[in-house]
Amino acid sequence: MRGLSDVSQKQAIAELTATWILAIYPEDLDLALSLSDAMRHQTDIYLRESRQGAARH
Repeated sequence: MRGLSDVSQKQAIAELTATWILAIYPEDLDLALSLSDAMRHQTDIYLRESRQGAARH
């Protein structure tokens, strides 16, 4: 991934994540989308908490 641009890296991560989610729920798009939403939500929480933690230091 080092040779990829920032945009290409993000695209590769998104495709890898989507492929992984579809492998978990190959027959249920609703569950796949639910997992994707949950992961995105958890990522947002982690980023906010990281930002708050950095502001305290």
